[in-house]
Amino acid sequence: MPLLDLDKITAGLSKTWSGFLRDWDRSLRSGNYPEATRYNYLPAVIPTAAISVL
Repeated sequence: MPLLDLDKITAGLSKTWSGFLRDWDRSLRSGNYPEATRYNYLPAVIPTAAISVL
């Protein structure tokens, strides 16, 4: 089971932001970053995405 469930943490965001974060996670995975590193980066961006849609 993956440490990071993108569907769960991007719930409530616009499709644009959700797609951006999914693409960013994909680029981190392709760069062979460990899942723990991705876990630190992505949740830090979620509040920014949520605030920008207000």
